[in-house]
Amino acid sequence: MEFKTFCTGTHTTYQEIRMEHDLIHKFYEIGNPMQEKILSIPDGCVNIWFLWNQGKCHARLIGSALMGKPSLVSNHERCFGIKFNAGVVPEVFLNDIGHIINNNCPVNIYKDITFMEKAVEQMGSFEERVLYMLERDNVFGKNQVNTITKLIVEDVANRMGNLAVSELAQALGYSQHYTNLVFRQNIGMPIKQYSGIVRIQQAIYGIEKKSHDFLYESLGYYDQSHFIREFKRYTLLTPKSYDKDDWMFV
Repeated sequence: MEFKTFCTGTHTTYQEIRMEHDLIHKFYEIGNPMQEKILSIPDGCVNIWFLWNQGKCHARLIGSALMGKPSLVSNHERCFGIKFNAGVVPEVFLNDIGHIINNNCPVNIYKDITFMEKAVEQMGSFEERVLYMLERDNVFGKNQVNTITKLIVEDVANRMGNLAVSELAQALGYSQHYTNLVFRQNIGMPIKQYSGIVRIQQAIYGIEKKSHDFLYESLGYYDQSHFIREFKRYTLLTPKSYDKDDWMFV
């Protein structure tokens, strides 16, 4: 299942290329010439956005949102994005992951990539930008995945975000405190918060497939009101407004 990062309207364009890569999950590009409203959806991943404004490009490091909010992309004409794999933070940024989550800042604070900003700005196509980045995939350091974190990310995904942290810690053979500590050091948020993101991503998948009954039965929502409340908290939309107003999750 593909985790969504944005909810866009009818006047934007979107394209992506998914990767089989240790560090990078996919590259994507949003065209937003009318600078219409775009929503950021929590995806539990770290992204880098190359943003265009009046023809100039600058790169921002983007931590996962923790709840739905208007996206920085709304104020820009184009966004070329790099989405890193779930549970993976490039080593250049890892020591500051707690600050990065739910935040954004210039990439150049951590690594001077001015030369990349200028090169990407001048390229004429999405494919050209992707090839350029793949040739420089070592710029942000190696994939440093903590074993415990990797197991937790996989287990949360397998259970669709519907799990008890105490049971997870017991299955791993560690205390709940230690399990949460390791996860937070590597992901920047507690397991419960990450699980909530995974669960709403599963709900988005169900909404797109028109499988509302599946959501209540499988994802642990108490009732329809609970689901609608959570969906709106994470996306700023209700399921009904999503169906009616031509929004698209990407």
